[in-house]
Amino acid sequence: MAFDSANKDSWRRSIVIKIFLVSFVCIHLPLIALLLFLGTTSQSDGFRVALVVLGATLIGTVACLATMWWLTRPLRYLAAAITRYRTGGSFAEDRLDKHGEDEIAVVTRAVCGMVGEIAALAERAEGQPALDPLTGLLNGSAVYSVQVERQGNGGSDVTVAVFELEGVDAVQALHDREVTDRALVAVGDLVRQYFAPRPVAARMSGTTFVLLFAGDKPSAVLRCCEDLRRAVADLEVGPVARGSLCATFGLAMRHDQETMADLIHKADMALFRARDTRRTGLEVLQALP
Repeated sequence: MAFDSANKDSWRRSIVIKIFLVSFVCIHLPLIALLLFLGTTSQSDGFRVALVVLGATLIGTVACLATMWWLTRPLRYLAAAITRYRTGGSFAEDRLDKHGEDEIAVVTRAVCGMVGEIAALAERAEGQPALDPLTGLLNGSAVYSVQVERQGNGGSDVTVAVFELEGVDAVQALHDREVTDRALVAVGDLVRQYFAPRPVAARMSGTTFVLLFAGDKPSAVLRCCEDLRRAVADLEVGPVARGSLCATFGLAMRHDQETMADLIHKADMALFRARDTRRTGLEVLQALP
């Protein structure tokens, strides 16, 4: 298998490489400390050498343990969320770290997608409402149940856009929950205004929204998403000033027989890459006809 630039980038982001580097440095810390000590001290006895090696060993051990604890923290959060969900509680997706390209982030996004599909099947079986109570858009479970092959030209010209609101946490820190909810309601109104008459628009979670374009050319998708992005940036709701919120997009175009969950997963990954590079996420459409 060719070890191309994409594979190299994947290895750099891998948690295996991170763990290896941390372990390598911590294991060799006593040797590094000993070399520095012998190189900077003209006279040394066995006791002082042993003290330096022991101190460096303790520091390396503590540093290694603390770093491993920090690197695996998203995995513990995911395990706690799954345990709570299996015991009848809600799946706290908002508390999970879905950013990044390492193995834990990929697994986290996949689990969130599977939980959404399971919830969609359960709601369809129980006949529960498919609308988000705050914005009036479809909820996450409903959008996972969308049959992509029935959209547009047999599902061959479908584009899924996922956008995430940034700045909501800052708004909630400065104001109460009611102000935050009013801002989310206003964003839902903007989605209806700019996305109509297309039927599939959903609020996936607290600050994540999904739009499904069927039969739209890339230029039309770009125009709709760009207009919506600018409207969100210009939004003023009560004490929430203009520029407090912004939207970052991730896009996925259907090429094979992907399901809605597959497209949402691809769009999620594109969204996280756009956030990492501080882009809008719409640049991919600008080069298309």
